[in-house]
Amino acid sequence: MTGAEILNVIMARIGTGSGVTNINTEVQGVLLDITSRADFLTALDEVAIVAGTYEYDEPESLKRIYECSLRGLGMLEKKTYRDYLRAIADGSAATAGEPLYVARRRGKLYVWPEPNQAYTMEVDYAKYHPKVWTETLLGDEFNEAIFEGVLAALYRGQLFEKLRLNNKKITNRDILEDVNQDTDTTAVTDKDVTQQGEYPAATDETVTTDKDFIGTVETDDDAEALTYEFDKSFPEITAHAEAYEREIIKLIENLDMDIETVLVEYRDI
Repeated sequence: MTGAEILNVIMARIGTGSGVTNINTEVQGVLLDITSRADFLTALDEVAIVAGTYEYDEPESLKRIYECSLRGLGMLEKKTYRDYLRAIADGSAATAGEPLYVARRRGKLYVWPEPNQAYTMEVDYAKYHPKVWTETLLGDEFNEAIFEGVLAALYRGQLFEKLRLNNKKITNRDILEDVNQDTDTTAVTDKDVTQQGEYPAATDETVTTDKDFIGTVETDDDAEALTYEFDKSFPEITAHAEAYEREIIKLIENLDMDIETVLVEYRDI
């Protein structure tokens, strides 16, 4: 799925009038979050080992190493970076020969003993989704999670900033004008609006506001005013965030089922 395809679906769900034109940051964050939840992406890459060199760049977006091996030879035993430093300090790593151990630290892989010739190391690993991509590396079964994750991110960020009404005010004059225009209408103060102070004796009418707004009454020059703004807890954030989490749980359950099936088949063999 391309970024344009994701944007098309998002626009269909929130409407083109939202003013959102770029969702790259949100998509990138969601793809990274999904692949951090479980080992949804795996890969097998090669690292060229050079004689006399211990240190090598690890594969891009590496999350966790399953196994490392030398092609045509044996598996490398995974060790800690501290083990590597000890081997360097006591000189055991300097004995040239076939590498037997591998450690990982700060984006680097360290092999020892010191390689005595060129080798090809194969790295089997789980990975995060890369930041630069043309099409998502996740399968179609991840689409709904991506959509819901992006929507939740948008409602927490871009859409909230576009929709929130910050420091909007209704003055006593506005209230009196509304009452004079429709004296038969009695407004009800919403439970999400908190008021401080009292309206003037000229009217006992109160102002109706949307449930997604909170406000306070304050003094503005010589007129008392109701200030209201968009509530950060408005339901769209919660709805899409919960839908996203449900999709993630389902994907993890499916992944666990696949792993169990593989183990059963292996034992049968």
